[in-house]
Amino acid sequence: MAYTVNKSNGAASPNQYIVQDGVVNTQTDLSFIGKGYAGYGELIAENFLQLLENFSGPTEPTKPIQGQLYYDSDNNRLKVYTGNLFVPAGGNVPYQPAQPTGIQQGDLWIDSDIGQLFFYDGSQSVLVGPPASTGSLNGFIFEAVTDSTTASQNITKWYSDGTLIAIVSDTEFTPQTSITGFATVKKGITFTTSPSDIKLHGTATDADKLGGIAAASFLRSDVNDTTTGTLGIVTDSGMTVGADNDLSITVDGTGVNLSNIIQNTDISFKVNDGGSSSTVMTIDGSESRVGILNTSPSTALDVTGTVTATAFTGPLTGAVTTSGIQLTQNGTVIFEGSTDDGFETTLTVANPTADRTITIPNVSGSVVTTGDSGTVTAAMMATPTSLQILSSTGAVLKTINGAGA
Repeated sequence: MAYTVNKSNGAASPNQYIVQDGVVNTQTDLSFIGKGYAGYGELIAENFLQLLENFSGPTEPTKPIQGQLYYDSDNNRLKVYTGNLFVPAGGNVPYQPAQPTGIQQGDLWIDSDIGQLFFYDGSQSVLVGPPASTGSLNGFIFEAVTDSTTASQNITKWYSDGTLIAIVSDTEFTPQTSITGFATVKKGITFTTSPSDIKLHGTATDADKLGGIAAASFLRSDVNDTTTGTLGIVTDSGMTVGADNDLSITVDGTGVNLSNIIQNTDISFKVNDGGSSSTVMTIDGSESRVGILNTSPSTALDVTGTVTATAFTGPLTGAVTTSGIQLTQNGTVIFEGSTDDGFETTLTVANPTADRTITIPNVSGSVVTTGDSGTVTAAMMATPTSLQILSSTGAVLKTINGAGA
């Protein structure tokens, strides 16, 4: 009659196998031999051999039951059947590109694509590392990506709550397949540009470069420094010079303004003349005067030395000392009276038809003009001649002076 083979786990399904007389039950990977079956010795021996070798082979047993052992001869791994799949026994974990099916809470597996270890918490696989938010990547993931030259580049991706915030690389390259926020991966740590507000915050004691420019190329504000480039101050507020901001250079609607901030101080323009410092021009701050080669100007413009100019406009007032004055056609020389714009004496030269010379005699006296009622004397003539009227006795009754021929 038939007999029953029961499992150790009575709650399993199925939990037993019925073996009929004269036949072999093949519901499992072992052979259950029925009563009266001829040739049973070979089957019993094979059962023991398969148990001894744990069904060793390149393929898994086809009719496994929960708890059954299998030795994977291709990978030299002893595996156990969980009821759904064979998993490595003795601490080994699955190494594959996707989460294994049928894994249980606490099971480990390695994602072969990214080389990361995960554990199953009963509902999902969680990356082993920093605390993870539900459904989001956190921490570091190691990947190999292809660059624009088709070369493989090993990188480390840095995630926070599912957002890729940085990539770590030992070389600079452009990814062949676009990575959002990383048009170019720099050597070192490259932060994403999407979102653009992810930055490195904090302090650093030193840096080799800023914006790709060597640190030595930046001007320092705390020491004397120089630049080989053009220094531009692109603001109308300009610049100040001096510990107390004594000198100010600004720009407004009227033009460029150069001014001293400290009250009543001078502005001096100096040159190196043969190795000696020489003040060429001084602007007197307390008197609002300009001195040329004169550090203490006494008038609005005080020049020490000779002035050469192509023209002067406006009236010349005060004492003028010169070796010659040239006036334009119909120009005038005006001698102001005791009251401005009251009575003046004006000399005017008419348009000459030839070169003319007027010589003032080297004597003292007065010049008589038309309408003058004074007496003409010999001293007034350049080459005087006289006509005398005598009396009968020879006495001079009258002398008439005139210019000589």
